This record gives sequence, C-alpha cells and structure tokens, in this order.
Amino acid sequence: MSRDYADPNCPKCGGAGFIYPECIYTRPGEKGGQYCDCALDALRLQNMDHIWKSLSQAKDVPALHANPPLKPLVERDLWITAKEEVFRAHLKAVAYSMSTMWECRVCSDSALLESWFGTSKAQGIRIYDLEIDRSTLEAIDLRDLVEPPSLLIVFLGVKHLPNKECPNALLEAISLRKHVGKPTWIVDQPDNQVNRMEHKFYSETLESWLARWPHVKLVGLDLVVARDADGGPQVIVDPEAADEIVEDSAESAVDEALSDMEDEDEKGSASDRPTSMLDDLAENDRQAQRRPRKSPRGRGGPRR
Repeated sequence: MSRDYADPNCPKCGGAGFIYPECIYTRPGEKGGQYCDCALDALRLQNMDHIWKSLSQAKDVPALHANPPLKPLVERDLWITAKEEVFRAHLKAVAYSMSTMWECRVCSDSALLESWFGTSKAQGIRIYDLEIDRSTLEAIDLRDLVEPPSLLIVFLGVKHLPNKECPNALLEAISLRKHVGKPTWIVDQPDNQVNRMEHKFYSETLESWLARWPHVKLVGLDLVVARDADGGPQVIVDPEAADEIVEDSAESAVDEALSDMEDEDEKGSASDRPTSMLDDLAENDRQAQRRPRKSPRGRGGPRR
C-alpha cells in the first residue's frame, strides 16, 4: 500500500515508500524498517480525513507548517474563536507535525446532539428535531463519540434548529472528557461566540467553565491570547511561547477563583461556625449579667 503514496523518484526508497533494514535481525541501538519521508506526508493526509472529513483539502500555508501555533496546546483544554477556513488551515498544520496515527477527532455540535438522543432514536422514539430525526448516527451513545480520541474538538456553528437540550449535551461531553483526563477544544466563530446568551449551546455553567480555560483567537497566521490582566489581547509570534503564556493566563484565572472562595470562607466562618451547648450556656450567663436588676417589691402590702 505504501507504494501508492511514495515518490517514484525518491533516492532513499526507490519508490517503495518503505526503507527495509539491511538484516532481518536488528542489533541494539539500530533502527528497523521504517516509512520513508516521501510517504509520511501522504500518510498524514490520509489520517487528516479521519480527524475531519476533507481536512486534507484545506489550504496549505507553509508558514503554519513550519511553526504551528496550536501544536504546544494539544494536551490541554482550550476555547478557540476563529473562522472555519482559518481554523482548518491551523489544524492541518498541526496534523502535519504530528504522528501519522494522531488520535484527534473533530465533532460537530449537530453530531454531539444526535448522539445525545442516540439511544432514544434507536428505540424508535420520535425526535421532534428535523436535523436529528433525519440524520444517520455516528455513535449511538454520547460516551462512545467523545471519549475515545486523545483530543476531541467540538466545532460549533453547524447546528441551526434550536433544541433545548443543546447546552446539556455539550456540558456532558466536556464532563465525560474531564472524567477520563483527556483535553477538549471548543471552537466557535467571531460573530457567534458561545459565551453569549443567544448562542444555542450557551449556559451559565458553560460560561463559568470557559472562564477558567485559556481563550485564543486565530487571526490569519497569528494566535491571539485574550488577556485582560495586561490590558488587552496579546499576539503570539513565537509558537514556543504560546504554551507558557496561555498557562500563565489559566493560572491567574484559577488563582482568582481560589481567592474568591477563600474570601467567602472568611466571611462565613464567623457567622456559620457551629456552636456547642456549653458556648450557648456561657453566652446566656453573660447576657443575664448585663441586664439591669429590678429592686425587690416591699412586703408592706400592695402599693397605692
């Protein structure tokens, strides 16, 4: 099969696409058989269509291939805002730099909701959503769809008809990924960000979660990190610095959240601390001592 991808004029493999070892037995420290460089790019293109259909046909940008800004962030949760064609170009550049068997999957918001209703649909229950009722299921259960890949990318903006279960489906997908310790990327568009109340997948819970995630925007070849602490967004020119800067942004958000929790604990510690019975008795005695004492009534009979 590798011959179909190989360069017939390659001086290393002679068009075979695979470099065979000189001996069937390899000594310690020696490399065995391996794919030739001329075939690896073709195998990566094949894997791209498993990641996202037609991703191999996305625009090739040599500058992105040389230094893909998103590559240092493939092992962490991320909220990305970008136009579809821009995100496709960035993701293709990342896929070129990864293994030919990189386990990444792009899932649309529509497919997410379809799997959410998968069990009900398989049982013949009518789903009153034309986009879901007429679709074919990628997975009959949401867990089967979102858990397997090492990186799951949820691409929002495909679902058009409203459905009240949209926010719940997205929240459960993120929760399932967190439970198995795998990263998730949420991708929305500049004119339809998921943190706005009019978005179909918006919820207050999701907004609070994303507030703890790094938020990056893809503008052409640049990766822009939204950072309010420094007075505005910051453009990442060197991809090697992206992970460090995004890490600092996420840590500052977490530190702020922990600080708020500590302040709430201090406020409630004095008033909410449970008291014992002995403390109550001692407090009653102190209040009784502070009350003014009344003079005893005379014994000479009732007053006139």
